[in-house]
Amino acid sequence: MDASSPAPTRRSDVARHREMLIAAATEEFTRNPEASMGDIARAAELTRATVYRHFANREALEAAIRSDALDRASGALADCRLDDGTAVEVLGRVIRALSAQAMSLRFMVLQAPDSDPEFLARRAQVLSPLADVVRRGQREGLLDDRLSPEWIVTTMASLLVAAVRAAPSPDVEVAELVHRTLMFGVAKPAGD
Repeated sequence: MDASSPAPTRRSDVARHREMLIAAATEEFTRNPEASMGDIARAAELTRATVYRHFANREALEAAIRSDALDRASGALADCRLDDGTAVEVLGRVIRALSAQAMSLRFMVLQAPDSDPEFLARRAQVLSPLADVVRRGQREGLLDDRLSPEWIVTTMASLLVAAVRAAPSPDVEVAELVHRTLMFGVAKPAGD
């Protein structure tokens, strides 16, 4: 091995420490949104120096948590079998999966950067496959074709964020509320 190349163990330690820090920070921020970098180091059982080698400051750590959350959301969408079932069934699975993710990261959703163009662009990219699901639902006659697919996906994401923020506690089940509101609106069903 070339002496100038870092040892494979070193690279795996770096990756493992980064994952440990993100996991510990997520857990610590859930308990205490004001947790310090020192609190994160203790929770991860690493030194403060290790924390700062990975993340220059709290903002960088929070950005890494958001990026990790978007990666997990992308994986959750893939697990939702976007081509299996009707569009309405798929959107129900997606809302349940994303609701669970969002509620587990509620502390981040409560302070999510709604005006950060980079975050919003990445979120739109992660959610972009849903526009095809909506188009299919419109062709199937199940979804209103007077609304653009992008509008429906944006509305779903916004409604989900609003529901997570409005939930009185992390234990509240928001998926069914979001799904029902998205699919049926707020008008009282005919015959009730």
